[in-house]
Amino acid sequence: MIRIDDLSFAYHGSKVFDGLSFSLEDQSVTAILGLNGEGKTTFIKLLLGLLKPNKGSILIDGQNIDALNDQERSRLLSYVPQENDDSIVMSVSDFICMGGINRQDPFRGPDENDRKKALDILKELDALQLSGRRLETLSHGQRRLIYLARAIFQDSRIMVLDEPVSSLDLVRQYGFLSLLNEYTQKENRRVIMSIHDPSLAYEYADAFVFFKNLKSYDVLYRNDPSFKERFSDDVSMLYENRIRCEYIGDHLYLKYGSDKRLQ
Repeated sequence: MIRIDDLSFAYHGSKVFDGLSFSLEDQSVTAILGLNGEGKTTFIKLLLGLLKPNKGSILIDGQNIDALNDQERSRLLSYVPQENDDSIVMSVSDFICMGGINRQDPFRGPDENDRKKALDILKELDALQLSGRRLETLSHGQRRLIYLARAIFQDSRIMVLDEPVSSLDLVRQYGFLSLLNEYTQKENRRVIMSIHDPSLAYEYADAFVFFKNLKSYDVLYRNDPSFKERFSDDVSMLYENRIRCEYIGDHLYLKYGSDKRLQ
């Protein structure tokens, strides 16, 4: 259970959140949806403890994030950032093994078991062919997989991803999220990710948090009896009725244009 209690935060005096409060039950994959500038990345950084709130608290399974030290936080949360760091120059294997830095002797570095684990993760991600490469030589999409591999190596209870499929083409978006979904199901892990596309969120997530005007206006679960209707209404509210949902069976289709039913 994640509980956001009266959370407030400001950048240089400019408010981002003011009294944000909601609770989120444990789910395999939770999608955070919102337009640009609605605070998704800021919320993720607050959740990870990378930013400190001006007021309020974030509790995960009863633990206040701000009260945890680095090792405790790394066991609870891992992070796949939105942007790759192009300044990192190292082997793919070493980069993945960095996920275990809080468990390793800093003077020893990764051992044979660590490197075997890194190779096993790459194999699971169908990316074993990248094992002998250097990070700086990879394409953006390949780096996305390696960042995911590092987060998996960290073996935390919750993996947090900020726009993990941004700038990937359509095939790679579905491929990345399919691999992520397989991992969560196999390893019984929890994932929280921000994402722009409601159709991708609908396809892969079990819970949904909608942000608008720097506030959360709905927390929705797939097992809700009125899930499809509420999801449609939430998407329409998010896009001010310019985008509407249509369903054919279990498949969601997004259409541009006003829906008079929702006016």
